[in-house]
Amino acid sequence: MEIRLQSGDAAEARAFDGSLLTFWSPRAFAPGAPIHFAATIDDGVRRFEGRAIGSKRVDEAHFEVRMRFVNLRRGDREWLMHRLQR
Repeated sequence: MEIRLQSGDAAEARAFDGSLLTFWSPRAFAPGAPIHFAATIDDGVRRFEGRAIGSKRVDEAHFEVRMRFVNLRRGDREWLMHRLQR
């Protein structure tokens, strides 16, 4: 699922286990760094906020970033689970 970081960079959400989101980003995030992003869906845009747990390089252009959400609503959690659960 494509997401748009607050910086304007496109990233790809890869997995969500109910509390931890993993996505590929063109930039790394230090542990504890705030992460804001938006996901476009049929009925509009959903905005999310979290904190980075860590990042690791996966290739020359991407980092795998793990994050925990801040104040994730139940409806948003279900929406993410439906699209990304592995």
